[in-house]
Amino acid sequence: MSAPTASPQEDTVIAEQKTSASPAPLAELPFDTTPANAIRWGYARVSTRVQDHRLQLDALAEAHCREVVTETASTRTERPKLAGLLERMHAGDTLVIYKPDRVARSIKELLVFLEDELAPREVNLQILSGICAGVHRPTGQSMADKLLFMVAAMAAEMEREMIRERTLDGLAAAAAQGRKGGRPSALDADTLAIARDRRNRGESITAVAKHLGVGRSTLYRAMEGDDRQ
Repeated sequence: MSAPTASPQEDTVIAEQKTSASPAPLAELPFDTTPANAIRWGYARVSTRVQDHRLQLDALAEAHCREVVTETASTRTERPKLAGLLERMHAGDTLVIYKPDRVARSIKELLVFLEDELAPREVNLQILSGICAGVHRPTGQSMADKLLFMVAAMAAEMEREMIRERTLDGLAAAAAQGRKGGRPSALDADTLAIARDRRNRGESITAVAKHLGVGRSTLYRAMEGDDRQ
């Protein structure tokens, strides 16, 4: 005797039950670490080109920002309204801009902005247009989230290392030519001799420094440096 077969209606019910019971794949689950009270702030830097002005504001209007701060371009570097906006932002907030050139005039300037202004505040950056479009998070969980901030941190580290190497190379070159690097001495040999003579006669460092018109710490450093030579 053959086993009873299910009707088409029963097959549909069973399939729907299996689908509802199965958990969603992990990759499809939403993962958002943005605090519930985080705020999205829009920033537009406009010029005399009305079309460019309109494109920015239209895009920011659709980005669900609580407030859009508009700054008129006057010089290449001054952005007082942007500076004021950053002071109002807190960790987890998002700065929304139309394109990267709204906050920076070069790649280097953009990386400095990310490293010095946004990363310390843990403020996200959302770019609405261009090759870098998307949300960039300094504390992101994935490589894609924080890649731009990682590049900024790497660039800053490289810049510091290059400055250090150039300083050491300059000091080494100066030493090879018989010159001593660092700040020039505030006291010449004659003044230092007077200071030592007065000290040998029992005058205090304070009194000698006042007589010579220099600071006590300056006199201390000069005398200690002379003793080491």
